[in-house]
Amino acid sequence: MTIHKGLKYTITKVTGTDGVMAEKSDGKSTRTMKYYPERDAGALAGCADEPTIWRLIADMAEALPSDTPLSPEHVLIDNEGFVLSPWSESIDKRFTAPEGYSAVWALGATAFYVFMGCHVFQGLGGKGQKASTPIPVMRKECPELSKLVARCLAYYPAERPDIDAIKDEAKEALERIDSKPKQQLPLKNERKNISDDAIDSLWPEKME
Repeated sequence: MTIHKGLKYTITKVTGTDGVMAEKSDGKSTRTMKYYPERDAGALAGCADEPTIWRLIADMAEALPSDTPLSPEHVLIDNEGFVLSPWSESIDKRFTAPEGYSAVWALGATAFYVFMGCHVFQGLGGKGQKASTPIPVMRKECPELSKLVARCLAYYPAERPDIDAIKDEAKEALERIDSKPKQQLPLKNERKNISDDAIDSLWPEKME
């Protein structure tokens, strides 16, 4: 089954001994990886909630080597978590820092896009950012998440957190969220006795 057919390569879905796989071929060589039916994180753009973004950040910080290009299309949805595509090679300029590719900056831009549904700096990436450019605030109701993403998007590399610090902060946020009691609506199971007169008023016609 063909999943994608482009000018440079074709991706097909195949079933093998390792389960359902995806094969990518450019006519010269073929690479294989696990097939993720929910595709990439770009599908969640503008619809993801705060815990989902924290999970994305934690999983990507866990997976990222510093030289691996990151963008939403390279982040694959794996049930309730995320994995980094082994086919992650091309660098998207919209997720490239002012000085060039930076994993931390790209992670911040990816989290911003998936949460907000729009690209940071009007989709210009680092080219649209200067030292004096304000970092957009995501949502006021998520201050800790907004602050972390803003730090990742800092103009100067020295002002950005490192991957390990990002991972620790994301995991702590997820633990806080999990520890909060889940709010449940009370179940209403009140049984009311209805009098014969009330039934007659609801069904006034006499049955012969």
